[in-house]
Amino acid sequence: MTNDRKTAPEGAKPENVYCPSCRHPVRITVGRGHRDGHANLPDAGEVVCMDFGGACGEGTCPLTGRPGMVMGVRLAKSHLNDAAFQTIHGECASCHAMVALEMLDRDHAICPECETTNRYVFVDFEDGSAVAITEV
Repeated sequence: MTNDRKTAPEGAKPENVYCPSCRHPVRITVGRGHRDGHANLPDAGEVVCMDFGGACGEGTCPLTGRPGMVMGVRLAKSHLNDAAFQTIHGECASCHAMVALEMLDRDHAICPECETTNRYVFVDFEDGSAVAITEV
């Protein structure tokens, strides 16, 4: 089950802009705003960078002034470029589904089912295998 309530608004096209941190053009678009729930959030869409990468998770995005982690969460929740994320297979600590969690950085991953941000750690075994343990 993929949550599509935050995908890009119909007709929204990615724009190519130069990112000074990445030192190359990246694609940005505006994702859908929050349309449900009771939180006091703006209805307007949020800027989503479709080319979020490993170096983006640290520091501040020069295009939006937001923490890099926020930009990763926006992209993961928008499902506009799920291929941008490495995944780890594990149980979401919130919905308990066994899923391919989308890694935001070395400590955080998003559940594609319930969109909860999970903290995770790897536990290594003597045989060389490992398992990810999550918490909300």
